[in-house]
Amino acid sequence: MKKKWEITAITLTVLCTGVQAADCRDDDQSKAKQVAQKLDLLTRLLDDSEPLRRTQEDGNAEALLKIDEARQSLADARTALDDGCVADASSLSSAGLKLATTAFRKSPNTSRTQARDAYEGALQLSTSFLLSVEAQPAELHGLSAEDLVGIERQIDRAESLASSGNFAQAVRLLAPVNDRLQRRLATILNNKTLYYEKSFATPADEYTYYKEQYAGYLLLLKTGRKEAAYSARNRVSALLDNAATLYEEAEHSAAAKTWSDAIATMQDAVSQSEQAVRASGYTY
Repeated sequence: MKKKWEITAITLTVLCTGVQAADCRDDDQSKAKQVAQKLDLLTRLLDDSEPLRRTQEDGNAEALLKIDEARQSLADARTALDDGCVADASSLSSAGLKLATTAFRKSPNTSRTQARDAYEGALQLSTSFLLSVEAQPAELHGLSAEDLVGIERQIDRAESLASSGNFAQAVRLLAPVNDRLQRRLATILNNKTLYYEKSFATPADEYTYYKEQYAGYLLLLKTGRKEAAYSARNRVSALLDNAATLYEEAEHSAAAKTWSDAIATMQDAVSQSEQAVRASGYTY
């Protein structure tokens, strides 16, 4: 009987491994080299880099824990890449770089803190704007596939620089990316209704997607060059207040893992914020 159970367990393990491999067959294998470069950078940072030595000498327990977590992310990313799961490897390597960056921060002075904050704000703009543009039908992008690949690579280069503490140069790399994406998103808003049709692996992923859309609209209002006419300012304010209330309700539902309610409420928040954007002057 024991042998029978052992054979069954081995069979299930093989089947599960096959399913995992199949799940990764649709990954864009052309990006494997790019992901491998990110892993090499993370390896160098966690091997014997100056920031690592400084952090180890400082002995901060929280920083050392994050370094351990970054090393685990590195190991998991290499395993994923070896298995052909390029998307998973990319996500894990980015997580590892962010963990390492956090660990390497040691009593930063005011100017360094400001530089890091500027980078984090610029990166949030890049990811939100890129997500919003890519969500549209290809004919509305106004950007070729090569353009989008180039933008993604520029963002990756900025992340690599920031992970080494070079926040100022990372911000400079993101500046033209953000300007271009913002202009494209503004043009789309001026002419067409935005589309958000996408398949999601889990309800949590879908919720996160709409949450990013909400953040993208707020960023566009904050950084855009248009301002609502005086007669529309009360309407814009009311729409944004409604959106903020819906956002908080969605977050509570998400925390309780009531995903259907969370998704529906966040979609309402997106709708309210989109109307605020249009009322601010982005009309069609």
